[in-house]
Amino acid sequence: MANPVKIKAIVASVIKHTDSVVSYIFVPQGRVPKFRAGQFLHIALDEYHPNTQWPESRVFSIASSPSERVSELAVTISVKGRFTERIFQTLKEGSECWLKLPYGEFLFPSAKHLILIAGGVGITPYLSLLRQMLEEQSQQRVWLYYGVRSEELYLFGDLLSRCEAELLNFRMKVYCENSLAFGHQGVLDSDDIFATATENPLFYCSGPLEMITKFKGRLCDLGVDKHSIRVDDWG
Repeated sequence: MANPVKIKAIVASVIKHTDSVVSYIFVPQGRVPKFRAGQFLHIALDEYHPNTQWPESRVFSIASSPSERVSELAVTISVKGRFTERIFQTLKEGSECWLKLPYGEFLFPSAKHLILIAGGVGITPYLSLLRQMLEEQSQQRVWLYYGVRSEELYLFGDLLSRCEAELLNFRMKVYCENSLAFGHQGVLDSDDIFATATENPLFYCSGPLEMITKFKGRLCDLGVDKHSIRVDDWG
């Protein structure tokens, strides 16, 4: 695993998905170490000097594929709390910030059947994997279960549609709490997800803490080994 590196970056673009969900694409101004899909980085807004302490920062999943690291690094942020509000107010096209990466063990073995469970912005830890799979035209068996509260919170639809169209063994089921727009109205259902599982898959869960706790507990009750459940607890 690469040792974390601190890099100055410039904001190349800002994509506002909703009033509180924003994607940033950074152009790194230094060597970016190799990272793996599922890892995360730190964002710091204050100036950093090698002889000073690393400034206040927060962690966000890397949304770029590992092959894109030389040209860009992308993250998607849900604006919650003081620091993310500061990011939202501070970072514009051309802004500078500091990144520190890579970190994390939320990784995806290539030889296993993966079941990805995402609640809302919890889709973000899977984006790097999906982009990498498209680049490689992967035939890995990957099923995504994605739950959103409303239609406007369904993110990265173009990417997900490409996965459905181009990846032979990719499947997706989207639940929307207040709409039938994506075919399934309601909330993510752990029993339904478990019932479709085959071949002793690895289960991944990303989203609010309450959702993760509920799903992990129920999957264990259904007989899934705890070592086959991976969580990304950003709540």
